[in-house]
Amino acid sequence: MFIRRVKNQSGNISIQITIKENRRNKIIKHIGTARTPLELQELQLRAQQYIDDQRIKSGVISLFDTRYSSSSLRDQLQQFNFREARNTITYQFFKYFYEQIGFKRLADSCFQDLVIARIIKPLSKRQTREYLQIKFGIQYSLTTIYRTLSRAADKNYRGQIEQIIHQFTTEKLRQTITVLYFDVTTLYYEAFDEDEVRKCGFSKDNKFNQPQVVVALTVTSYGIPLHIRTFPGNKFEGHTMLPCITELVQQYRLRDVIVVADSAMLSQDNLQKLEDHKIHYIVGARLGNLNQKLFDQVTAVPQTDGSCLRIAYQSNRQLIISYSNNRAVKDKHDREKQIKKAESLIKNPAKVVNRYKFLTKSKQGSWQLNQKMIDKAVQLEGLKGYITNSGNLTDQEIIDRYGELWQVEKAFRISKSDLKARPIFHTVKTSIESHILIVFAALAISRYVEYLSKHSLAKAIQELNAVKEIIVEDKVTRQTTSKFTTPSSRAARLLKLTKLVWVT
Repeated sequence: MFIRRVKNQSGNISIQITIKENRRNKIIKHIGTARTPLELQELQLRAQQYIDDQRIKSGVISLFDTRYSSSSLRDQLQQFNFREARNTITYQFFKYFYEQIGFKRLADSCFQDLVIARIIKPLSKRQTREYLQIKFGIQYSLTTIYRTLSRAADKNYRGQIEQIIHQFTTEKLRQTITVLYFDVTTLYYEAFDEDEVRKCGFSKDNKFNQPQVVVALTVTSYGIPLHIRTFPGNKFEGHTMLPCITELVQQYRLRDVIVVADSAMLSQDNLQKLEDHKIHYIVGARLGNLNQKLFDQVTAVPQTDGSCLRIAYQSNRQLIISYSNNRAVKDKHDREKQIKKAESLIKNPAKVVNRYKFLTKSKQGSWQLNQKMIDKAVQLEGLKGYITNSGNLTDQEIIDRYGELWQVEKAFRISKSDLKARPIFHTVKTSIESHILIVFAALAISRYVEYLSKHSLAKAIQELNAVKEIIVEDKVTRQTTSKFTTPSSRAARLLKLTKLVWVT
């Protein structure tokens, strides 16, 4: 029920009381027609009085009725303290999925809250303590938090969490694990001193002068992380795959599993050892490193979108080559960009600090374009290679399986950006491993929420954080109560994924 003003052809204004029915305005009372501003003001007051009377008769009481002046309304509100606006719904939402996956079995409320806080607002442990208190009303001492990190290491939370995720994946998600996606990244420290774990090495974050750890992650085709291991920062990433994969296969007695990894894992030693363990694989091929005979076969692939070629590679291995128009466009753009960079460095040789793809040294010692490499890059534009020992898969199935490697790449992106796994500030080995484990558990929850909601983690948190629990305190009795703000339609859809009950 609302007041409607209608301007007539004569210029006078009619005041009406209307309601909305079937998307149309229905007039329920005509209050009058105003010819002067004074009459208009009087008719509007009468209209508001009519609406208030109708509300009271129907039992609907409003603080905004005309019987309350604005000053008396303020007096009513002055009786209360509006103490806090908490993100309780966001916390409860992720706690629901923490329990759904099965992490509740750890029976560690502090570890639970560290994982949930890492999802919602990743901060240092000291800042996390303050955030939990301010946003959720949960209090821990900093000592308790660091004891929790030690307890997670002492009680082998990593092994328990991996078992829980495996059980959740196979029983609740009913996913048969036939494909494992493997990748490696580095996490650097905000420090410069090394020890047996923190070592300087090849950094994917371009932090070569800062100690780091190497983290190997294996995920399912849903992007749910199954297995995580840390290695010293100077560990060659190609030597991390075999121990991780064989441990997974033996632990869960996986059969006919296919491991998918990028070309960084490609080495004769790796492939041979996987075959010795009867493990199938699909790895990216480095086409530029092939011998001339194979290179000529590869570049003979028809340059039509979607064309494929299968070539006998080594012993029982096969090389699959595919051509893509979109990839050709991207490769050409990248090549031209790299050539421009190389030409710029030739003019400023003092800026050449590392080996550069399209640069080579002349006999006189000056830098020049490596035309042989450029010609080879032109021939390979649009081509992508895959090496496999699985003869049961079609070319397209191999390409599709490798294409899903983005699941583990996305998992690392979420870990590094949304969950801010880096930089690491801990120095004690147990704290380092527990920090990474918290990120691992948070990642499992995040990927499951994204899988169910079809929203990014950042978008889901943004929608849920808009719903606040307002804590109201009576100034006299000091009693408190709370009310939730109304969720948006998008937040409501997210909350339907849970069994949460809230009162707005």
